[in-house]
Amino acid sequence: MSASFDDKPLTGPQRVVRAVTFWSKVVPILAAYKAVEVTGKDLSEKELEAKYQELHEWGSERLENTIKELKGFYVKTGQVISTRVDLFPEQYTSRLQSLQDDLDPMPASVVREVISRELLQGEPLESIFASFDDKPLGAASIAQVHAATLRDGRKVAVKVQRPNCEPKLRGDIANLKSFSKKLASALPVDYYTVFCELERALDGELDFLAEAQAALKVYASVSHTADGKPVAPAVGVPLPVQGLASRRVLVMDFVEGTPLNRLSAEMEKRGIKPGSPESQIAGRRILEQLTVAFGRMMLGAGFIHGDPHPGNIFVQPGAKVALIDCGQVKQISTEYRLQLAEAILLVNEWVETGGSPKLIQTAQEKMSNFGVTFVNGSKPEAAVALALLLFADPDTPMPGGFSSAELSDTSPIKAINSFPQELVLLGRATILIKGIAKRLGIKWSLADKWKVMAQQALECGVDGCRMPTWSSPISAIPTPADLAAAAAGSSDRLRFRSVAKAYGETNKLAVQWATGKGAWVASKVGRVLPTRVKKAAVSVAAKLAARND
Repeated sequence: MSASFDDKPLTGPQRVVRAVTFWSKVVPILAAYKAVEVTGKDLSEKELEAKYQELHEWGSERLENTIKELKGFYVKTGQVISTRVDLFPEQYTSRLQSLQDDLDPMPASVVREVISRELLQGEPLESIFASFDDKPLGAASIAQVHAATLRDGRKVAVKVQRPNCEPKLRGDIANLKSFSKKLASALPVDYYTVFCELERALDGELDFLAEAQAALKVYASVSHTADGKPVAPAVGVPLPVQGLASRRVLVMDFVEGTPLNRLSAEMEKRGIKPGSPESQIAGRRILEQLTVAFGRMMLGAGFIHGDPHPGNIFVQPGAKVALIDCGQVKQISTEYRLQLAEAILLVNEWVETGGSPKLIQTAQEKMSNFGVTFVNGSKPEAAVALALLLFADPDTPMPGGFSSAELSDTSPIKAINSFPQELVLLGRATILIKGIAKRLGIKWSLADKWKVMAQQALECGVDGCRMPTWSSPISAIPTPADLAAAAAGSSDRLRFRSVAKAYGETNKLAVQWATGKGAWVASKVGRVLPTRVKKAAVSVAAKLAARND
């Protein structure tokens, strides 16, 4: 079977057929909900709930089948829906999780031909691989990944782009841009800006050479505090193997672990129930690592990983997190980064003081500088409400009668007229983290977690502190051993006070280090303790973690 590289754009008729197919399947879903809303007024609460549950099952299955039939950029839409447990019924979020890494795989013969053509000038895979697993680890809308072993014994992951995926993706995004522009007056948000930003990010996703460079930048970003000090990486990042990358094939470090979207099932297999103290502790560790990682990226390096869906987050033993797939990234300007820091501090001040007319005016000025405009006649509290929606805990009271429910008519999103493209990828990161917290039932304020980092960013100012060098070769990036040595200073041992200084973003990180050390000791002692005692200890630890938050 031959793998073609015909990347010509879809013709006009082809684009129209795909668009008509999508909307012909989706519009009846929307119409069905409208019909229940109109006709359900005479039903009892129990009957209405049963009607909606039946509709959720039908609608989610229809949407899943439509997206899987069309694939292309529509998969991205489904991936976003699957993470929004706070907005969409459980039937939709559960069904569409399959879109994160479980699409139909390419035949092994096509995969091998692409690799041979892209990396080996037609030579067989055996010339560089000691073994190659034809069964993919995961198959997504743009590429699929295979496990392999290099001839020098290193285990690697090989990412291979789907032939002919580019025309479909570009045709779909062109359709979405066209529809959003024509229907701008009827839509609650400027979705044309959203799709323009996602189109720009798509360029990086389709170029694996750019992704290889982005992986180095993401690793360096999460390995430095907001004021430029080297520390241990907040999350793992698989790095590219030098010399084994092309625009359509990328060989990188292999990451052991379980994708976040499969973690619940994996924990159930091990007897860990949802909501149990063990699952709560693991959830908090995952949230903390992701929060620190994205805080360092956005407030320190100004470099955002823009596709953080649960299929791209791997959980390793000990609830350690690895962030994979650096195809969608964006460098943001220093000015925007500092404005972001100011917005985070404003949210903290509002929560701590209960708000004031002066803060409302300041928020209007900050959001205006941010590039956000509101529709005429919007309440002055709209700017504060939007900042709270992005960064505060979802239970934080909203001013001006606004609601934190994004689909509500009183959501501050409905008051937005336009916003900068950078806000799209920033929003994806905050959506992911807040969505995980919501699913776990954990209160989580990003503004509180990022407060010290925001202060560090502003202290560095426009000139900036010592930031990582993007052009450094892989060998120049600090290894975990280098970072441990830097944190320990001249001492031969890694002391608590050294770690507390090196992990200076928050005092809680220092506490986490001590907790981690205690966990290691506990794991040794735990082997000789009765199960009843160990469960009691875990329960106490979970309660203490919740109290610290």
